[in-house]
Amino acid sequence: MTQIFLSYARDDDLLPPNLPPGKQASGFVTALHNQLLYEFRNLGGERPELWRDVHGIDRGDQFANVIETQIEQSDLLLVVLSLNWIKREWCLRELQAFEKRWGAEARQRIVILSKRAVPLELRPPLLQGQEGYDFFFLEPRAQAGQEQQYFDRGVVIDDRYYDQVTNLARYLSCFNDRRSRVRTAPAAAKPAPTAHARTVFVAKPAADMRAAYARVVEELEGRNFIVTPGAHEEIPHDGGAAGMIDASLARAELAVHLLGEKAGYTPEDEEPIAKLQLARAGQRTQKPHSDETRAPFHRVIWAPRILTEAGSGEERDSTAVLARFDQHLPTDKIVGENLSKFVDFMIQRLDDMVIMHAAPSAEMPAEDGERAVYVYHRPEDQDHALELAKLLQSENLEPRLPALEGDPAELAALHRQELQNCASVVLCWANTSEVWVKATSRELAKWRDLGRTEKFACRAVVALPPPGQRKLVLSNFPPRNEIDVVLDLTQADTIDRSTLDPVVQASRASQ
Repeated sequence: MTQIFLSYARDDDLLPPNLPPGKQASGFVTALHNQLLYEFRNLGGERPELWRDVHGIDRGDQFANVIETQIEQSDLLLVVLSLNWIKREWCLRELQAFEKRWGAEARQRIVILSKRAVPLELRPPLLQGQEGYDFFFLEPRAQAGQEQQYFDRGVVIDDRYYDQVTNLARYLSCFNDRRSRVRTAPAAAKPAPTAHARTVFVAKPAADMRAAYARVVEELEGRNFIVTPGAHEEIPHDGGAAGMIDASLARAELAVHLLGEKAGYTPEDEEPIAKLQLARAGQRTQKPHSDETRAPFHRVIWAPRILTEAGSGEERDSTAVLARFDQHLPTDKIVGENLSKFVDFMIQRLDDMVIMHAAPSAEMPAEDGERAVYVYHRPEDQDHALELAKLLQSENLEPRLPALEGDPAELAALHRQELQNCASVVLCWANTSEVWVKATSRELAKWRDLGRTEKFACRAVVALPPPGQRKLVLSNFPPRNEIDVVLDLTQADTIDRSTLDPVVQASRASQ
């Protein structure tokens, strides 16, 4: 179980004086503590243990000894940052004791929760590379002391308070899942990468993407990839930020960016950190690798359509999200599915980059998906679809078939992913209904709504036996804004490669 040490100033937990009789109010830290415990229970799974001195010290205990013991046993330090905290000697001693306990790893184990704005120059050095979770809103050009607080005079006054507590609880719980260990012993060292380990640039995230960042790093390092900048490295806030980013990008073969709603802190004379890393990675795509056997450098971007960490549940356009941070490059790979699917895509992408250059003489696609053709069909037309797929494969295209068994939500998600990633789509129409063909055709017309960054190379309908009047109508009057090619093969005894030539040629046009 993960233990979290809550470091705070007692002045930040005071109740206002002269409360009206019967009014319910709590100190900021007490309310935070209780809300976090509720969120941990609500999330389920193994719950982190939140240690706070007001509950952990008996009257007869020596204060310093108890604090040091609990810090020694704690995995995370949760700092309730304010000017009160900065001025409190005991708070600074807690920070020093935690740094002594974890050494170079301490920075990665500190989480900042800002009750009020604290100027960067007043923070201890160990807290200067952290963004954390703000419980206030500060207008542009406003100064510390002019915040619009989410919690004031013992009560929540802005619903963004609950959003931040939920995000914080998720991050803390995610850490618990990642770092299962014996609490009193230092974390075991990770196995050193092999001599052939590959390097991936993973952009440092804004606060709302920290949990996703930790998951991505864990997945990559668990597969023997080197992550740069290192998980424990901080990009400086001064003029050295761009240089550090460029040096990391130069070592990497791929850049991974996680885009939520926030852009992160702003280094001196630069754009916010999320935008800065995207821009530098974009410039890196224009430079060739020194090793010509490596695949072209490009950016892989996770811009989830449903940003659960933000708590709103509203659907976003992944391409539009990227446009808010940086221009969309032709080589970008954008994923809008959930984090697990993004991780799968990222790992598959890295695997494909190896295959792409394993045999330079072989005929290989320049980009993933350029030869992929989604042969979409209903269960009753499975045999016909398999025949089509074999013929497309013989033309050096990559047919992909839908899954037909499984959870409906998972089937729908996989279908959408294929529509995003495949260059072309072929609708197999034999025994299924006309309604299905028309509904699916209209879905293909709205390619942006599918999360695609460009139009399909080819949208085709292949009408197969048995013949019918409605198939004849579609062949003569195809909806041009929805379907590019209609093949009427309802009278054909057999289907050979030549009969599919219009689909093959249209699909190859994008390569």
